[in-house]
Amino acid sequence: MQFDNGVDVEMPTLAAFVKRLRLRRGWTQREFAQHAHLGIGTVQKLEQGDKVSVGDRALSALADAVCDNEHEREHLRALGGRPGFALGEAASAADMSALLDQLTSIPAAWVVNWGVAAANDQYRRLMPGIAEAPSIAHWLFGDPRSRLVFPDWQTEAAYMVGILRHYYVAAPAIGATENTSVTADIVRELSGRHPDFRRFWATGDVYVRRPDSDRRVWSPATATMTAWRESLIPAASGWLAMCFPTTPAT
Repeated sequence: MQFDNGVDVEMPTLAAFVKRLRLRRGWTQREFAQHAHLGIGTVQKLEQGDKVSVGDRALSALADAVCDNEHEREHLRALGGRPGFALGEAASAADMSALLDQLTSIPAAWVVNWGVAAANDQYRRLMPGIAEAPSIAHWLFGDPRSRLVFPDWQTEAAYMVGILRHYYVAAPAIGATENTSVTADIVRELSGRHPDFRRFWATGDVYVRRPDSDRRVWSPATATMTAWRESLIPAASGWLAMCFPTTPAT
């Protein structure tokens, strides 16, 4: 897809994803069909982007044949119109703001449409500038403080782009069209501004969620490195993100 800024990026499709995973295995279409127990015609139609009905059994067979991990499996199901998760709506916006005011011992934030809608002081100190950014992805790629805060910035960036790729596919399948539009806007804007974003997007890697909930965070104010575990809880059309300290990192 070519955006208004003239940048071309490949948006996720079932055809492209299936072909990419097949080529990673080094298989011909016929070999792929044999491994997935599908007809060669079905494989050809899938890779050509033709309209073809793919049931649960066929999706499972495809996943068993070419997917290396749970992220690829769930992404394949989402591309096939069968995402494996749904958003919750457990509290109102007012409730979330009040809750954050009460969470004084741990960093916490309310994340809506990829952006920090509200955060307590501890979270703002832990991730300086993130609450003011248009989205977490904008902060990660556009704010130099993110590279200072995250010594493992490359890993964090890869996770973020992989999750954006998956959510672009999964959101419309569960009716979250607004989130799909927001995700596409983020991809368009960051692709046009940041070569690093384009580099990670071009890998085609996908993540349904962070593979590791622990992350190392550097605090310039105290000159200390700490390990934090992030927990995400569905809440009020978004997520309550809470960070718990774990074993201090070095």
